[in-house]
Amino acid sequence: MAEFASDNIRNLVVVGHRGCGKTTLVEALLFAAGATKRLGSVEEGNTVTDFEPEEKERQMSIFPALAHCKSGGAKLNLIDAPGYAEFIGQVIPCLWVAETALLTVDAVAGVEVQTRRMWMLAREQGLAVVAVISRLDRERANFADALASLRESLSGVEFVPVQIPLGEEASMSGVVDLIAMQAYLGDSKTPAAIPAEAAEAAASARAALVDAVAATDDDLTMAFLENDALSEEELLTGLREAVRGGKLVPVLASAAGKSVGAAAALKALTELAPSPLGMKKWEGTVAKSEETVEVQPEDALSLVVFKTMSDPYVGRISLLRVVSGEAQADVTVTNANTGQRERLAGLSLMQGSEALSAGTLAPGDLGCVSKLEATLTGHTLCDPKRTVILSAPPLPEGMHAVALQAASRADQDKLSQALARIGEEDVSFRYERDSETGELVAHGMGPLHVDLAIQRLKRKFDVAVEQKAPRIAYRETIKRKVEVQGRHKKQTGGRGQFGDIWLRVEPLERGAGYEFVDEVVGGSVPRNFIPAVEKGVADVLARGPLAGYPVVDVRATLYDGSSHPVDSSEQAFRMAGQIGMRRALEEGSLQLLEPIALVEVTAPENLTGDIISDLNGKRGQILGMDSLGGGLQVVRARVPFAELAAYAGDLRSISQGRASYTVEFSHYQEVPHDQEQRIVAEAKAAQEDKG
Repeated sequence: MAEFASDNIRNLVVVGHRGCGKTTLVEALLFAAGATKRLGSVEEGNTVTDFEPEEKERQMSIFPALAHCKSGGAKLNLIDAPGYAEFIGQVIPCLWVAETALLTVDAVAGVEVQTRRMWMLAREQGLAVVAVISRLDRERANFADALASLRESLSGVEFVPVQIPLGEEASMSGVVDLIAMQAYLGDSKTPAAIPAEAAEAAASARAALVDAVAATDDDLTMAFLENDALSEEELLTGLREAVRGGKLVPVLASAAGKSVGAAAALKALTELAPSPLGMKKWEGTVAKSEETVEVQPEDALSLVVFKTMSDPYVGRISLLRVVSGEAQADVTVTNANTGQRERLAGLSLMQGSEALSAGTLAPGDLGCVSKLEATLTGHTLCDPKRTVILSAPPLPEGMHAVALQAASRADQDKLSQALARIGEEDVSFRYERDSETGELVAHGMGPLHVDLAIQRLKRKFDVAVEQKAPRIAYRETIKRKVEVQGRHKKQTGGRGQFGDIWLRVEPLERGAGYEFVDEVVGGSVPRNFIPAVEKGVADVLARGPLAGYPVVDVRATLYDGSSHPVDSSEQAFRMAGQIGMRRALEEGSLQLLEPIALVEVTAPENLTGDIISDLNGKRGQILGMDSLGGGLQVVRARVPFAELAAYAGDLRSISQGRASYTVEFSHYQEVPHDQEQRIVAEAKAAQEDKG
């Protein structure tokens, strides 16, 4: 039997902008709950959840990490999620398996770009939200200003303090619990009387809390009107339901670096964060059918994997959530995505990098297993008698790409397998062999994301690679309509070769691709040879004569020709198609096309001028701006992909890390003449080097 039943489990993912104190908050919660014996520090590299070498070196969370503690008879599972925008692909699966987002906001900076993004993702996935105003002991920290930033920037729900700080900045000495009307002084875990100097502020804040909670429920409204107050039990019950229903966001106060407010935060999270029961709908598709079903906690066993860690010696370590049934160690399950059988070996609870053996996990609990052979992040494991695929949320596409080349022959032999293992750890990192350029291209959310993956290749798998900017996927097209003859005639003794065609080749609108039209009448080109002509035309379009890029947005119409009763063949007409198409491209005034990206940059309003100036310098076309509230704006622009290779670093420099951006393909358009000349010259030089 599981140690903790489902109604006594709280699953919280700790999210926010980078540097807002998420890892320090998790460390303080673990210490206050007695799960650790000392308060770790990010600066000293000894926290529970930042255990990878890259995290210690950079003093930042790079990978999600799972830890847990016990408080008030409940088990709190804490997922410390990265705050850097480039690691968003690892955060989304963590939101998938939690019921509550612990939205952490820096008391000096207030709501930042990634704060807002996490808020939106949490709301989209139906999570309850609890906000923590952190680092209140810093210079210029201000609880009221940070609260105002939350209310102004994150719309759709009311943010209401359930705690207020005692003192400001370095003199912050504790917090007041407005529900129980008690104080927690310093790092004490024992409540005390509210200091006299804070009594008036506490009474006013509690009255605002009661008003907000009473307004969320008709019965509470009536009770409040009748008694001009709510009991502590009514207040707590009403607030819990309002949080669960997304009507209110309770706001906590914290100076986690000194463990101030940690005990009060534990109490609030235990009381207010919802359990897994009835909070989320888990819908899935029955394997090998289209039937959609809703999975209930009491159903047969099903689990989802939300994070995979890869170790060159241990193998895979899979972090998972039990969705239904009880998970027991060493039972056999079926991977609903692949159909393969797996064994839940080493079923454990995670405490950062340490696995603590667990015999049984209840529905809704989080844990891990080791050495799964065919199960990756996003997969579902089920009782073999009832296999249901629970779909993971979609992930954003990587916006940054680099071409990789093994540093040596020994590295080449190990590279593909090592990249596959890195991709298992990080589902937002992917790689592919570009069929057009032949390059091995790695895709990530930004340069830091890709650089760290390359570092792990060397550290974990002893594979060294060199990187460079990948070739841009240019295209070629023609500007004007031409009519040409393609004639192939060869006589070498015996049966000869003869194929003769006339083509009309004309440009199409952008994005139309390629069309082949048969307008032959009267049998001037025998019907059985027309497919060969089409193949010949396509052969030439695969590699244009201008710079070797594919030719697009053209229509080739076969309208006449001639044949020989003996010497004509499919091969002869294919050659004729090639000759005709080459001539058409030579005469059709070739034009180079470049891919254009739709770029959206989210940044503080005071930075938009610099951002627009930088985009203009990258040949960008500004489409407009939208206000998001709270001093944030979105700048939309179309920019050539060729100008975006270093954009992540450029934007970070302009904004000091306070801006984020997204990129998606928009369309192809003509390359300016001076740029075209340079690209063509570089392409020809590269071809000569190969030759």
